[in-house]
Amino acid sequence: MKKSIFFALLFLISSSVVKAQSFGLGFQANFPSYGLSAKYDLNQVHSAQFIYGAFGALEAISGRYLYNFSPRRNDIKPFLYAQAGIWTYSMDLSPLGGVDISESVLGYGFGAGIEIPWLAFISEDLKWTLELGIGIVNLDIYEVKATSFGSGIHYYF
Repeated sequence: MKKSIFFALLFLISSSVVKAQSFGLGFQANFPSYGLSAKYDLNQVHSAQFIYGAFGALEAISGRYLYNFSPRRNDIKPFLYAQAGIWTYSMDLSPLGGVDISESVLGYGFGAGIEIPWLAFISEDLKWTLELGIGIVNLDIYEVKATSFGSGIHYYF
């Protein structure tokens, strides 16, 4: 019974991904999520995004939900987003006589943005986003709350 439920869920998930209007790979940068990105447009209204970033002592794995509005003039598409993920940092201070520090915490954010096809002169499959959002990551050493301006670029298949 458990196997049949698992395979039914796997089938539903895979068929929804296959029926997705588009799949994009690229880079996303808006606090608290920075890094390589995979983005699925599940339909014209709903999108999901996975972001992975590793920057020295900090590593972030996060997911986003995007609510897309109908495209406006010149194919500019406004959207709202909510994101959550795990931020991990580790620093080896033992060579300096200190102790190793490491921590994993939950971070989240939300905001709004627009997707602009102005890179169409390179390829119609290349989309660029501009975003304004709020992000929060509560580390032991510092609680980070930031209003940030961000951007992303994705190539859609």
